[in-house]
Amino acid sequence: MRSFTTKKEYIAYFRQVLEKKTQEQPVIEEYVKKQCCRLDQLMTQLSPETFWQVFPELLGIDAKLNLLVELIKFEDFSADELLRIVENDYRSYFKELCGYDLRTQTPPSMIFQVA
Repeated sequence: MRSFTTKKEYIAYFRQVLEKKTQEQPVIEEYVKKQCCRLDQLMTQLSPETFWQVFPELLGIDAKLNLLVELIKFEDFSADELLRIVENDYRSYFKELCGYDLRTQTPPSMIFQVA
């Protein structure tokens, strides 16, 4: 498992993994840039007072980027289809990652509070 200690390492990882696809598909490059810019914005807003509003959106960005990495392996999807799937499914990413069925009630953990 890869571990990150800085935002720079985190973003560099996704840029490296997605590099080939972003070069081939400018729409995916723009999407990744948009997510990274939003991550930067949210990080500057993060404080004890804003944590509960900002953290779910940070989880959402993480879910989107990880879903994109997983789906990029499937050559059958166009860039638009990939992004549609990511935007449609990112809120349930951690739920499924933890082994929960979409219909299953999850425990009240922060990991499931994706925005």
